[in-house]
Amino acid sequence: MTDDTQAGTRVLIVDDHDLVAQTLQCALGFETDIVVVGCVGSVAAAVLAVRELRPDVVVMDFWLPDGTGVDAATLIKAECAQTEIVMLTGQATSATLAEALAAGCSGFVAKEGCFDELVETIRAVVRGEVRAPHALIENIAPYLLPRRPSLGSDLTVREREVLTLLAAGRSTKQMVEELFLSVHTVRNHVRSILAKLQSNSRLEAVTVAVRLGIVASAANSSRLGTG
Repeated sequence: MTDDTQAGTRVLIVDDHDLVAQTLQCALGFETDIVVVGCVGSVAAAVLAVRELRPDVVVMDFWLPDGTGVDAATLIKAECAQTEIVMLTGQATSATLAEALAAGCSGFVAKEGCFDELVETIRAVVRGEVRAPHALIENIAPYLLPRRPSLGSDLTVREREVLTLLAAGRSTKQMVEELFLSVHTVRNHVRSILAKLQSNSRLEAVTVAVRLGIVASAANSSRLGTG
């Protein structure tokens, strides 16, 4: 494990293949706004590293020796909710995306994709966006956990407005400007929306809302506002 106190987005890499981890560390090292603070290769080591290093973003492999990236993400988000998690996986399916979202991941990148996509996803989640492949979002509904039909019926008018803006890809800053609310108020509305839709992430909440007919469509964008 390594540490670095330079300025920039602090990134922890979690991958049990040394060659992959070292390649990512080297490649990300060329980005002037990103600092790799550590590389570990298991669920247990990831939780300990996040606790010790407090990275801004964790780039997480899906398959790990002692569990999955979903297991690790669930544990990390329970302890360090402010840490963003980008799932980097060869298991790029809608089913895996649904699991990642349920665990609180903010980004989802296929390993067969280009390196620039990973870099942009890291930057996006730090800016307050959620990123996932458009094609996987379109087909995710069957893999979401069943929810009662009345789910979301207790959303307030303002919460529905916030939810609609989330589905349109607005960030917290943009919602503050459009709704003339404070950042604190917008975030409170979002937390209430997640609770009422039984969701662990904003992308999951929007997807659930689309399936329930609360908002028109989330499939027009693979970027959803957060923060």
